[in-house]
Amino acid sequence: MSQPSFTELFQKYITQTCTPAEVDQLFEMLENEENELAGKELLKAHFQDGLEPTGYTDDALRQRLENRFQLIEQQIADQQPRTKRVSLAWRWAAAAAVLILVAGGIWYWTGQEKKPAVVSIPQPQNEVVPGSNKAVLTLADGKTIALDSTAVGMLSQQGNATVNQQDGQLIYELSSASNVPSREVIYNTLTTPRGGQYQLTLPEGTQVWLNSASSIRFPAAFNDDSDRVVYITGEVYLEVKPRYRKKKKERTPFIVLVQSPAGTLAEVNVLGTHFNINAYEDEPFMSATLLEGKVSINRPGIASPAFLLPGQQAQLNPQAKLVHVINNADVKQIMAWKNGLFRFDGTDLRTVMRQLERWYDVEISFEKGAPVSEPFKGVMQRSLQLSQVLKGMAAMGIHVKKEGKHLIVLP
Repeated sequence: MSQPSFTELFQKYITQTCTPAEVDQLFEMLENEENELAGKELLKAHFQDGLEPTGYTDDALRQRLENRFQLIEQQIADQQPRTKRVSLAWRWAAAAAVLILVAGGIWYWTGQEKKPAVVSIPQPQNEVVPGSNKAVLTLADGKTIALDSTAVGMLSQQGNATVNQQDGQLIYELSSASNVPSREVIYNTLTTPRGGQYQLTLPEGTQVWLNSASSIRFPAAFNDDSDRVVYITGEVYLEVKPRYRKKKKERTPFIVLVQSPAGTLAEVNVLGTHFNINAYEDEPFMSATLLEGKVSINRPGIASPAFLLPGQQAQLNPQAKLVHVINNADVKQIMAWKNGLFRFDGTDLRTVMRQLERWYDVEISFEKGAPVSEPFKGVMQRSLQLSQVLKGMAAMGIHVKKEGKHLIVLP
């Protein structure tokens, strides 16, 4: 019987199907310099694909692998000149591996589960924690309710809808008295601060996810035959539930009005689909990315709308009256925030730092000569403490000085 290759043993280890003898054989191979290049490539592929390490509970075996990871990471750091900051994807993968496996016990490995579990660790003084589920609900009468992940139960009655909070989500449900439609349209607004995110279920079943520093204004109940219209700012992902008019067989349109300080930036018309809108004021353009279904993008002053198919992205520059459609958009990167990740693929450092700024609620500035245009590639969990993120960046040659909640990117 032929002996398994290094690649085969590595894959068996990751999927937890190695025998004890095969684990020993894998470690012997890892200590062989001939397998170093293959080891780097396998680790890079594994840790860039979601950062979900799995393995065994045996402390001795785990420590041996962790030590090897650290050694490989240090060898790479020693071999690369400082000017080659972040152009190599492996630099990030190695740093991320060290963060995940050995930096303060962020993850532990378990033989019973496929996904890593979070370990509670003491936080250093003045640590900047990652964002969490938090938002503010503004009712029709102007009353505000602070939301987080803890409270549950009914919060309010808004027209024909009851407002409930459950498992860190806001859920609108039509009450039993809603057989008689309300003539008055009652609007509520859900707003997330920097360092916050939240999920919302609209009364007709549409699912909404809000990223940090975002908002959605919506009716507490939709009229059966009227268009469904909501207003958003920031970044919002929607899974729109199809709905039909009572006396006709046509679908009720779902219209998203994207807002900016100057007014309505764009109108997105939907029938039943999944899509993401990024309309932060500090981003160079507004984008709408379609994952499923079909949407049209209308812009004030433009006669013809742009139609999107799944995988396409529309980009709107606030200063130019045109809609640019991108085929084969990087959906994984665009949707990473909703899946609890930061994912970058050739992203410049300014864009990376804007995302960190919103999620960790910090202020970021760049010293003259800072590598603002360097391409950045890698994946990391949004649950990491800021100090851990900065350690990973330092391992790649990106140095950041922290002064309270002010981060300064150095040359």
